[in-house]
Amino acid sequence: YQGEVVGNFAFLHKGVLFLSVNIVDTDTEPDEMTDRHERNVMWTKEQMNAYKQNQYRAVVIFGHSHPSDDQGEYFWPVIDQIKNLDKPVLYLHANKHGNYEIYTPFDEAKNFKAVQLEKQGREAPMKVTILDNDSDPFKVLRNKHT
Repeated sequence: YQGEVVGNFAFLHKGVLFLSVNIVDTDTEPDEMTDRHERNVMWTKEQMNAYKQNQYRAVVIFGHSHPSDDQGEYFWPVIDQIKNLDKPVLYLHANKHGNYEIYTPFDEAKNFKAVQLEKQGREAPMKVTILDNDSDPFKVLRNKHT
């Protein structure tokens, strides 16, 4: 748990590093957004470096905003580290306007996949399985809305 930014926490479970990062959206005041992104970059990198490379085989990051230029102050430095990580990374994020989608947001980081959840919290619970030594290690099983 990171005391500086509410919502940031990390844990290692069964060889997967899980990070929750409070990535703000464009509705946030610009100075706060810059400050938060800078603290989040440092914290994310610290978490990925806190464990030896052989202690985890994949990384899952939970965030609010979709990866875009609006959050570039966070994503560009983190992507630089991720693309050299040689491990698969999944970013699960909320969504204001669109529909569920699995995609690769950055051409330069093929090991970084994103899952955009159904808009405005309408996504039913889902199960994400992380497989060993697979070209597509993240398997997502979506549940139907009840």
